[in-house]
Amino acid sequence: MIMINRRTFAKHAGLAAAAAIVPGISAAHTSGEPRRIGFLMPLTGDSGKLGQMMLEGAAVGVEEVNAAAGAGGRPVELVQEDSQALAQQGIAGFLKLVDVNKTNVIFTGWTAVVSAIAPLATESKVMLLSASTASPAVRGISPYFQSTWMFDDETVKLILPYAKDKLKVKSLAVLTVESDLGTALAQAVKADWTRIGGAIAAEDVHQPGETSFRPILLKMLGTKPDAIYLTSSNGKQLAQIVRQAREIGYKGIFLSYGAFEDPEVLTLGAQANGCYYSSPSYDAANPGAAGRKFVDAFQKKYGRLPNVHQADHYDLVLLYTAVADGLAKQNKPLTGASFREYLTATIPQYQGAAGNYRFNYKDGSVLRSSIVKVVRDGKFTKLDNLV
Repeated sequence: MIMINRRTFAKHAGLAAAAAIVPGISAAHTSGEPRRIGFLMPLTGDSGKLGQMMLEGAAVGVEEVNAAAGAGGRPVELVQEDSQALAQQGIAGFLKLVDVNKTNVIFTGWTAVVSAIAPLATESKVMLLSASTASPAVRGISPYFQSTWMFDDETVKLILPYAKDKLKVKSLAVLTVESDLGTALAQAVKADWTRIGGAIAAEDVHQPGETSFRPILLKMLGTKPDAIYLTSSNGKQLAQIVRQAREIGYKGIFLSYGAFEDPEVLTLGAQANGCYYSSPSYDAANPGAAGRKFVDAFQKKYGRLPNVHQADHYDLVLLYTAVADGLAKQNKPLTGASFREYLTATIPQYQGAAGNYRFNYKDGSVLRSSIVKVVRDGKFTKLDNLV
């Protein structure tokens, strides 16, 4: 974890107090000074495509809120900072959002970024909400951090028994990306797989920016695993691994988690057959009453069905609005501290477009109903319920 004093970093980074405000996403259907929400996500770089998708979901939420009564009677503005999924960029973006843009609630994600900015959020009493941080390494990292995405030490407890009982996997290989998330996830996979009686056939590591996996895969496939668990959070890299494995003859199963639901994976076509991953129980084709409004609005705006990441970030905006409305009714200002106090005291669970969220405010985790999904006919498709 990066521990840094915010004044020291601002001095060395040369952040000017008069820095320009990043244009936000807003509408003019409400009145008063906009409530600014920070959006500190990767918008460029290897994870930029996924971050841009998440921004699309949040934008639909902002438009809906501003077309109605606003958040606590005021319009909402989403102020963007590009973290590039990197710690130093995340710190710089956090300081701009707090010191220049005066945001007191920030939507953020990626383990490296959350680990870096959490101490600053605690110091500044700025609330961090994340729908894209899967690593159990951030469990309990700050009283001002709350995840709406399940940590993956919980999701592996669901997908691995399914693989063993339903997919008849006996031997498992684990391919670990060298990152905070990748390492923590691999440890959880190996521990839970052996706990339920499975055998670890092989394990290996790769770098976050690696593109050639054939040497690793050839060695791994020599152990004849029934399945390979992938821990990368980079959709392009996940697609490269699967493609290269298929090209050298691997016909077995791939297992993964929610990061697998990335447009890059859909480029695999039939090569994605046999890929299974755990996901929150959101299905855009059958969204239910709570999700229908979002799916219709997203499809009207973008001309396609939204994925789970877009639904999750729409839900963040609506969750923010619920807290802002509650504080307004109590005639209390919205600060990071008051936001946290109201959220933890009055919203133990939340029903959103992406499903039901059951929050654990003691450690910043969440529990959600989950499903197994596959790629089928060029789409991410629900296969079965997990819980």
